[in-house]
Amino acid sequence: MTKFKLTITSLSTACCLSLLVACSPSDSQNTSSLADMNRALEVASTTMTTMDKTTTSTNSSVTNETAMNDFSKKYAEKLNNDPKLEKYKPIGVVPEADGSFSAYTDANKNQIKDADEKTIFKLEADAKNGRLVASNEAGVAEQPHSFMGGGFFMGMLLGSMLNRQSMTGANPSARKASPSPRKSASSANRQSPSARSRAGSGSFSSGK
Repeated sequence: MTKFKLTITSLSTACCLSLLVACSPSDSQNTSSLADMNRALEVASTTMTTMDKTTTSTNSSVTNETAMNDFSKKYAEKLNNDPKLEKYKPIGVVPEADGSFSAYTDANKNQIKDADEKTIFKLEADAKNGRLVASNEAGVAEQPHSFMGGGFFMGMLLGSMLNRQSMTGANPSARKASPSPRKSASSANRQSPSARSRAGSGSFSSGK
């Protein structure tokens, strides 16, 4: 009997340890929430706007290709300086062949996405719908009218992103924004009294 109790205790301890490992801080960095991705989109939009205002064709050597790298560095800097994204730091950003930017946990701070460094979210420009899109396993976040500037830098950056999308067949416009759980709940609470009464009467009648 004593041996049986010890076995159960050992199994319980093992399960608890497994749960602690599964909920470790390092795992929380692998995927950002929709709220955090929305914040990251705000930072991206602000970064693009600032770079667009401070970069002109007369005092810059920016091209379609260098614009991707320039934005990656500045965006990573802004993300790391944002206190609302503290739990994901250090953050690195790298441009991808499909015109997107991958934000990742840059554990060794070498500004290179190593094989064991997890992607936090993917940032894309959806020119068809005029929005920035961030996505990962948690869903898809969007920010409409995020790159409406018509300056030199914005033209170079979007030109490069859209060109890469075209070459690889990437289609950010197909990504549908995930509904916020908070909004869904509030929508349910805002249901009209008549609708709630109909739902209630239906549930009672089905039980008759």
